[in-house]
Amino acid sequence: MFTTKKSETTTSSTDATPKATPRAMNNTQHSTGNASQNSTGKTIISQDCFIKGEVSGTNDISIFGRVDGIISIKDNILTIEKSGNVKANIIAKIVNITGNVTGNIDANEKIIIHENGNVTGDMNAPKIILKDGSYFTGNVSMTNAKVEFKADANKASKTQMNKPE
Repeated sequence: MFTTKKSETTTSSTDATPKATPRAMNNTQHSTGNASQNSTGKTIISQDCFIKGEVSGTNDISIFGRVDGIISIKDNILTIEKSGNVKANIIAKIVNITGNVTGNIDANEKIIIHENGNVTGDMNAPKIILKDGSYFTGNVSMTNAKVEFKADANKASKTQMNKPE
């Protein structure tokens, strides 16, 4: 009886905004942001991402992809997820490993290799935990000293220990 048709042509402001697309970077470009950062301040390196060089910052990092080089987040937590593959020297507060790591690891608090985690390299931390089903090849040093790390991409990394007096 009363049939009226209204033309519904509403557009939201989010539909009109173009979506950002990732762009490739060469060695001469430097990123001003993180690979991906969620609202908690955690940087995520996705499974399809490959980073070669030095990764540093002030956020916790989760690696699902591949990183070759140096990772330095001395006051934060580094997590190498099951799909993560890292060929790097690492310094962090806490290192959680479920994926693969080739390189030396220095942690100010602890290193945890979870089930199926695989580490080839030397580990240095006050606390080192190897869970059932984890794999490790290398040397272990457990001290209460804070780790000092000077990263130089052109030279092999050296770690110095300061023992409390």
